[in-house]
Amino acid sequence: MENLFDKYGGIEVMRELIKEFYAQVYARPEFKTYFAGTDLGDLIQHQCKFFAYAMGKPAEEYKDEWLERGHKNRKISETHYLRVAELLRRVLLDAGVENEHVKDIMIAVASKRAYIVNL
Repeated sequence: MENLFDKYGGIEVMRELIKEFYAQVYARPEFKTYFAGTDLGDLIQHQCKFFAYAMGKPAEEYKDEWLERGHKNRKISETHYLRVAELLRRVLLDAGVENEHVKDIMIAVASKRAYIVNL
């Protein structure tokens, strides 16, 4: 069976979807401090690896320590984590990802919460 990452267009489509996600995140002032000193290109590349994981690519392409290291000392609250997750959900739906697949992706995102929330 084809994984969701490939089903929805692979790296090129996902990169554009991720760019839209970060446009939504960056447009909200309450999230700006989390990205101070962060290179957006690197962040998008990292997020492509996470999306590959969340959408059914092999787990060895994504490592929890990357998430933990990237979010360490960012003081991310549960509230902000949930708001960003909702932005992601909305971007996925707006891009035409089927509701059931969005649910599966959000479950994968939720499974990594402990590496993101640190306040």
